Amino acid sequence: MPRVKAMTTGSIPSFLDVILNFAESDTTSTLATQDSWPLQLSLQQGAKLAFYGDDTWLKLFPNLFSRADGTTSFFVSDFTEVDNNVTRHIDAELQNADWNGIIMHYLGLDHIGHKSGPYR
Repeated sequence: MPRVKAMTTGSIPSFLDVILNFAESDTTSTLATQDSWPLQLSLQQGAKLAFYGDDTWLKLFPNLFSRADGTTSFFVSDFTEVDNNVTRHIDAELQNADWNGIIMHYLGLDHIGHKSGPYR
């Protein structure tokens, strides 16, 4: 969550953000009212955003996406099934012409970087 907050708002996450990142049930760390590029995209007239991937985004930006399919980011042991969940939506989304933006967060790719590091 801290990295997603930094990428979307341009602000530095606080220590509390890091602690709340581990609380699956936490709903206090939403970014729904903070200035961010996903919020700015959604405020454009007739804007629609689609999201697929890490469900952290859905917790940070509740009710922001017109279409979404989130996958839990904790306790993921494989690197392909979660990414297949993201990839399976690409063809259908490219056929739609009603969106202004699509966010696809590939969990498996993200977790490989955290687990193996750059030199493994």
